Amino acid sequence: MRWSSPAAPTRGYAGGSNVGIRRCTERGNDFVWLLNPDTRIEPETLPRLLTLLADVPDCGVVGPRLVHPAAPDAPETVWFDGGIVDESKAGETRHLHRGREVAKVAAPIARDVDYVTGASLLTRRTVLETVGLLPEDYFLYFEETHWCRDVHRAGWRVMVEQRARMVHHQRSSGALPSPYHLYYMTRNRYLFVERALGADGEAALAQLEGKWLKNWRRKVATPAPEWLDEFDALVARAAADARAGRDGRNDAVSHVPWPADVQRDGDLADASRERTEVGER
Repeated sequence: MRWSSPAAPTRGYAGGSNVGIRRCTERGNDFVWLLNPDTRIEPETLPRLLTLLADVPDCGVVGPRLVHPAAPDAPETVWFDGGIVDESKAGETRHLHRGREVAKVAAPIARDVDYVTGASLLTRRTVLETVGLLPEDYFLYFEETHWCRDVHRAGWRVMVEQRARMVHHQRSSGALPSPYHLYYMTRNRYLFVERALGADGEAALAQLEGKWLKNWRRKVATPAPEWLDEFDALVARAAADARAGRDGRNDAVSHVPWPADVQRDGDLADASRERTEVGER
């Protein structure tokens, strides 16, 4: 059964998705497919995903290749070809082939990956019965990454079938990071590394500050230097909450002032496509 649900305002991404998952399992469906509302299915997408599950009985989760459509001034590019968790870099996450032109990527294959993005995730009923539902304590970001880790631990394979394609429409946004993106990506990277990987959250935070957050701060400094104090305070709040083990929704983040947005152009547009840490769907 196809289930499409955006993040519920109070439940978060996982909580909203779990409502649909329960509905599917109660109806006796053998498979559950999570989809973002900003994706477009192609005719062969689901048949190819189901074929892989039939051919690989120990595969518990599979996702397709997601692409950004071509535009008059830009070619079609890969958004997701499989999720990687780099434990040598304190649990840094990234999308394989992200930002590369589809025409310049090697021929598509089916391959094992660390996680499948929640933008399009197909799983078996038996996996859900064994592993359980998506963890709701993150509220936003890293929940499917953690869940796929649990799927691996339960003895299932997690795969991407690159020959199954979907289109992921880029949601319009400006050059500045939203407060909720900064907060939940920072806090949840720490929590994910400690809870899912059993590793050092402080190392994860240091790696994040030395790369991802540093790049975002530099992007903020030029168009909105007046927001830098709020930026730093928001990152500090996320780090403090992570260290204290606070999870779930943080209503205070919704009220953080956000400077007037600016249009992406030049270096800002290029920089925004170079982000490594991936949590957005």
